[in-house]
Parts: sequence; C-alpha cells; structure tokens
Amino acid sequence: MSKTGLVAAGLFGEGLPAFRDQAEAERALRWRRDELLGLLADWSLRSTVFRADFSPESLKGLERWYFDLLDDLGFRSIGTDQDTFERAIAMYLGAVFVGHANPPFEWVVTEFAFAADRYEIGVRRDLFAMMLSRQQMSHEGNKRQESLWRAYMRHAGPPSAKP
Repeated sequence: MSKTGLVAAGLFGEGLPAFRDQAEAERALRWRRDELLGLLADWSLRSTVFRADFSPESLKGLERWYFDLLDDLGFRSIGTDQDTFERAIAMYLGAVFVGHANPPFEWVVTEFAFAADRYEIGVRRDLFAMMLSRQQMSHEGNKRQESLWRAYMRHAGPPSAKP
C-alpha cells in the first residue's frame, strides 16, 4: 500500500469505534446493527418508494428514497441526519446479502487491519467480505440510482443476472 493509502487507512480507522476485545465489539456492533435496521423500518413508513421487506428489489426503492431526501434536505423530516441514515442503509444492504444470497453470506465483526482495537461490521462469504460501516452514494455515474442493487447483483445475485 502506498504511503498516502496508509495515511488514509489510518484516518479511516480513527473514526471506527474502539473496543477492549472482540467479544465487546461483537455485542456492541450487532446491537447497533439491529437498532439501525429498526430505525430504518420505522422511517420507511413515511416513504412512498421504499418498503423495508429486505428483498434485493427493495434496494432500488431505498436508494431512490435516499436521493429524494438528499436532494430536498429531508433527513430531518423523518427525524434523523444523513450520517445515521447512511449507516442504516449499510446495515440494510448487509441484511439483504445475508437473507437472500445463495450460497448465503454471514455477519462478521473484525478488527480493522490498520488501527488496533478498532472494529467494523460487515458480511462475508468464502473469500469475499464487504465491511459496512457506512454506505455513501453519489449521483455521479449512478443515473438510474440503483448502485445498491447492482452491488448486490455483482456479489450475490445469480450468475446469469450479474450486471
């Protein structure tokens, strides 16, 4: 890794939560995952484009809703902020991976390689892992606003359906 990459990784690691050990990290991060999924389900009751049914197709509606809220500065209208919403999106994406991929993914909590005692939660299957601290999305190169669904299809969808 380049020197710039190491600096960036170190800065990212500083923003991750610190825990005494793996067991404490597992308890805290899994609890936060469940809390964020519950919040997203509650917020979704105010959406006309997204239903939190944990299907791969629901990722399209979730992303459209995110951009609607972002464009209208509407996160406050559902009682949250952009950062918390993006963290909830990340957990929802992980839940879709775990619930629908075949073969299945599993939740994993791991120590960040570039910062001691800092941990992340994500999903894993075989040699592939996706860490899900936060899901940031951009309009750039995302005209259809389906990057979450495409990520799911690329990593978990049936071979014939990969974008």
